Amino acid sequence: MSFHDDKLWQEAYVALLDVLEATDGMDGDLVGQARKQAMAALTETATAVASRDRKLREIKLRNVGTGIIVSLRSLLSVLWATEVLTDDVFGKLDTAYEAFANKLPR
Repeated sequence: MSFHDDKLWQEAYVALLDVLEATDGMDGDLVGQARKQAMAALTETATAVASRDRKLREIKLRNVGTGIIVSLRSLLSVLWATEVLTDDVFGKLDTAYEAFANKLPR
């Protein structure tokens, strides 16, 4: 499966770019953790969709939705609550990751 053929992989990529853009020039542990979780969502999604083993694919995608994205959305909410992210930026990122998570197995 290639990047151009898989919508989940593409969605994870766009969401990561949005996080990187929103946090560009920002420092801090929570910002770094959010970036790492966004990258983990992309890399785990890519690993899953590239897998020929359907069971492994489902397990990895479930982990993205129930683990990585939950953690990322929690970090984003803390960044918003501490006014590191604006209402608009937080809303955009949170909505994007909620929509992405809803497409993954539970």
